[in-house]
Amino acid sequence: MGSDKKVIHNPIPSIIHMKIFCFTTIIAVFLMCCSFGIQAQTTQPKPNKVCLDNTEQFSIASKYVEGETYIIQVGLPIGYSLSKKSYPVLYVLDGDKSFGMTKEIADWLMWSNEIKDIIVVGISYGKGTDAWWNRRARDYTHCRDTIMAKGAFLNAGGADNFLSFVKNELFPVINKNYSTIQDSSAISGISFGGMLNSYILFAQPEMFKGYIIIAPSLVWNDKSILKLETKYYDNHKELNKTVYISYGSLDDKDWIVNPTYEFIKNIQMRNYEGLKFVPQIFEGETHISVYSTALTNGLKNIFKR
Repeated sequence: MGSDKKVIHNPIPSIIHMKIFCFTTIIAVFLMCCSFGIQAQTTQPKPNKVCLDNTEQFSIASKYVEGETYIIQVGLPIGYSLSKKSYPVLYVLDGDKSFGMTKEIADWLMWSNEIKDIIVVGISYGKGTDAWWNRRARDYTHCRDTIMAKGAFLNAGGADNFLSFVKNELFPVINKNYSTIQDSSAISGISFGGMLNSYILFAQPEMFKGYIIIAPSLVWNDKSILKLETKYYDNHKELNKTVYISYGSLDDKDWIVNPTYEFIKNIQMRNYEGLKFVPQIFEGETHISVYSTALTNGLKNIFKR
């Protein structure tokens, strides 16, 4: 006869297996969610670039500067689109680095009624820092330096071609497309840009009414700009311009401080008829740190209400 013994199953292993299965499933789901989250983050579109209000941009391919297409940035005063007024224009060298700063400082000063409403025009290259650094050396120097910078800046000496671009290609576009006061324009520049503005002042002074000259590299080629000023004075006793010139006391003595101080003293000694000449030295400022402070004061002198 067979036995009628009952078989008793132990439920504990099944429960343990079920718990392990559930735990493993939860971990898998969690990892999948994390994976989807990371994938979603990495596939999100790139953030938009910051844009400045009341600005426009276009390009001009120059026939005077071989192979160069300049990027022109235009900053308009608040209310420009509804206004019937005409405005003075400030042309800004080193636009790649300086347009945004200049436009915003001008906006603050216009907003507080410390300067006239103006149009700010930046002249840029738009091809990155290396291209900007190289091409400014070409465009902002009137000759090569055979002494202090001998062997460097081998593309130097293109200022006259650049100024032909400004006069014959940029000015007509700006004056045609914007409401400008053509005989009230000014130019702003630092370092090589300040040297270029000093060169324009005595080589082609009719180009601008106002000049903001910041930390100019006036040692260039045995202080050739100082010699140009002397030559100008030999034939002209009048200079109906407004000139603001400045530098920081901590700037390089040989390149900036000493030749600029000499330049200032020479001009003061001339006593040019019609010239409003405002020199300013900022104590404790370097070649770079002086920029924003000098620019602010330059704007207040050139475009004073």
